[in-house]
Amino acid sequence: MNIRIGTRGSDLALWQARFVARALEASGHTCELVILKTRGDMIDDVPLTQVEGKAFFTAEIEGALLAGSIDLAVHSHKDLPTQSPAGLCIAAIPARASSAERLLVRESALNAQGAFLPLAFGARVGTSAPRRTAQVRALRPDLQLLDLRGNVPTRVQRLREGRYEAILLAEAGLERLQLDLRDLAVFRLPQAWFVPAPAQGALALQAREGDQALITLVRDILHDEAAEVSVAAERALLTRAGGGCNLPLGAAIEASPQGFAAHVFLGAGCLSAKAPSRWLRADASSPQQAIDLAWQALTSGGGKSYGPLAGLRVALAGSGQECSTLAARLEMLGAAVKLEPVLEFERVPAPAWAGNVGRLRAGDWVAVTSRFAATLLGDCALPRGVKLAAVGKSTAMALMERGLAPDVVGASGARALAQSVRLDHGARVLFPCAVDARDDLEQEFRERGHEVVRCEMYRAVPRGQVELGRDIDVRVYTSPSAVAAASAWERSRDDHAQSATERVPLGPATAAALSQAGLAASTIAWANEGAGEDLIEALLRHLSRRLQPLERIR
Repeated sequence: MNIRIGTRGSDLALWQARFVARALEASGHTCELVILKTRGDMIDDVPLTQVEGKAFFTAEIEGALLAGSIDLAVHSHKDLPTQSPAGLCIAAIPARASSAERLLVRESALNAQGAFLPLAFGARVGTSAPRRTAQVRALRPDLQLLDLRGNVPTRVQRLREGRYEAILLAEAGLERLQLDLRDLAVFRLPQAWFVPAPAQGALALQAREGDQALITLVRDILHDEAAEVSVAAERALLTRAGGGCNLPLGAAIEASPQGFAAHVFLGAGCLSAKAPSRWLRADASSPQQAIDLAWQALTSGGGKSYGPLAGLRVALAGSGQECSTLAARLEMLGAAVKLEPVLEFERVPAPAWAGNVGRLRAGDWVAVTSRFAATLLGDCALPRGVKLAAVGKSTAMALMERGLAPDVVGASGARALAQSVRLDHGARVLFPCAVDARDDLEQEFRERGHEVVRCEMYRAVPRGQVELGRDIDVRVYTSPSAVAAASAWERSRDDHAQSATERVPLGPATAAALSQAGLAASTIAWANEGAGEDLIEALLRHLSRRLQPLERIR
């Protein structure tokens, strides 16, 4: 039998088509490769998320198959829409290659201490996949994500040229092409927390439904039932989610003690507008059962959270309200979080507050450095033209929940916030704060010649009879006040479970408080002296050291 095999013209697509041709020719058949250009090949300078339609890399090949100009099509299975066009079918799925991802990094951008990914702060990462983009953002929001198109050798060359400092590629493609990557650092990413695309690493051999002899031949020579079952389960999840290439969904089946484990990732805003990015794992006796359980967990909001910090038990000692943002981030990454509210906020009389607000004029600012202070601002309306600054995303969210939209949102503490605010000559700053709030923000503004009106509106007070959890891996102290509230309980405990708990301070001031209280704590290299997202990222860098180091291939 002479078989015309349709394929794209990229190096990887040709490798895949030749692999199929060799297997068929070994059984006495002749094969001819027919190279076709797809829409995805022709539009290689535009992000695929901005291109209308589906089947970017398969439609033209499927059209040739329906027209009879080819007999068999060889696709990367993950490129196919979940439904074949009428008249076509998947004749066979060969034994699957690795479904894992690899991270390729220029040596100059390596940072072994980077949280989760060994990349320098702010490194430029190239990828064209929404799924990869969503996972990188969830793991390392500091990284710059840039669109990356082209075939595999082209992508690697653009990395070498310095357009990017790291790129993400499928391991299967790199293994098949055997590219020389000796000048780059190459890491295999664990698919439990960097979940590949459904069907990644698998090929799909497509034929016309009526060509039964060819279907039987291809199936007898090349089909692998185990690959068919796992791919069907992974793509079933994609179908249920109603997605295609632009859905930030990952799904992978692997063997587990229970039979099979389904690893799933779904990006923020999917299935529910307010849903965060989430990793899940479900175990069952078959791939489809595992995927069914994962889908139930995704749609119900339950299930076993996974991600890189899966299994880590973290307690947050502070006030429940101030810990909420950190708790959500840790839970998204898979940690089991216990809130330990050792503090509560008590509002103090602030008779000058209304008068201070009333004296504000257009061009003046209000600077808010805590969520609780943001809740107190909801009691008043700011004069027209007065601008608002929030120390971080959590504080900004608290303000917006009360109808106050910040003009500036910082990410690196109070002093950095003050540095980012541009004031007109003579403008004043109103600073609603805690009784013992640090004066970093005030100092920065005053050094620039601006008046700062400090208005102490609340204080943190210890809760009575503090009792902390015992079966905890890491206890994070979120403020010096939290240390003071819990230090007596800490010193009274000498059991093994408590001594095994690692104490971690959130910020240098909290580290100093633990030291003064005589409580041993981990040492963390802080990027700055203030509170904010930078402190959370420093904490995550520290926690990620508990993970098994990424496997470096080269």
